[in-house]
Amino acid sequence: MEQLTKSFADGPDGTVAITVICGPGGVGKSWLAAQWANRSTQRFPDGQLYANLYGFDPSTPPLPSHVALRGFLEALGVARDRVPTDLGAQSALYRSLLADRRMLILLDDARDAEQVRPLLPGSPSCTVLITSRNRLSALMAAHGARLLPLDILSSAKAHALLVGSLGAERTSTEPEAVATLVEHCAGLPLALGIVAARAAMHPDFQLAVLAEELVQAADRLTALDPGDLTVNVRAVFAASHRALTPSAGRLFSFLGLAQGPDLGLGAAAGLAGLPRPRLECCWPSWKARTSCGSTVRGGTGCTISSVCTPSSSPTAFPP
Repeated sequence: MEQLTKSFADGPDGTVAITVICGPGGVGKSWLAAQWANRSTQRFPDGQLYANLYGFDPSTPPLPSHVALRGFLEALGVARDRVPTDLGAQSALYRSLLADRRMLILLDDARDAEQVRPLLPGSPSCTVLITSRNRLSALMAAHGARLLPLDILSSAKAHALLVGSLGAERTSTEPEAVATLVEHCAGLPLALGIVAARAAMHPDFQLAVLAEELVQAADRLTALDPGDLTVNVRAVFAASHRALTPSAGRLFSFLGLAQGPDLGLGAAAGLAGLPRPRLECCWPSWKARTSCGSTVRGGTGCTISSVCTPSSSPTAFPP
């Protein structure tokens, strides 16, 4: 939260302050953005505008920019029949209405820079907060956006989250089960939240039973399915996978065959049957989305989250 506040305070004067919270699906980007917005209402006396852009939603296609703009214009008081039909005219009117207003524009779950660009205000009095699984590097280059990467939790923080959700008394009686849950949730807040919710709904349920479900690789994603696509780990990962380029998606499928948590670029190239230079060409596309719970360590390797279980086929992936 402090880093997010600092990212806006350190921005150059005379330009729109833009921060992009990026990270894998289920890592808590939307939660962080909403919490910061709720705590910052006094910073924006003219109000806040929010749009869910459905960039990686498992059940809803990405929201077209003109639809989001129409909603913003109506929220700013423009009558529905006075909203221009042309995207450029909509954007121009939007910028005019925001001139000299101190407002926060929260764009949640953005797909790419093209979807976001028409929604950017022109007045430096406004602040823009974006969440995305992509890094949106084009906004960094053209608009001076600042990047705030959000990573998975450390084991210690994941353990503290479970203890805070379930209570020290319950977790202290099954320390091995708690350690197993932490390990196989791989630091993903969404997975930890699902496990905590299941345990809380069944207070007499032994944590060891839940832990055993996660130990079984074939059933791991099923155990992390609460019955709602919006908080379904399998659906979250699948949405990220569908957004990859064909070459990056093929690479990810091959990575699922790797044994162990770490894999260097050289080993990945051998696994995929590609020359290393060609692998390095598609690696940024895969890495930029920080998808499916995987993160690059030191630029030389990747850590495959244990919730992304190895596949028996190089082309298989959770539907």
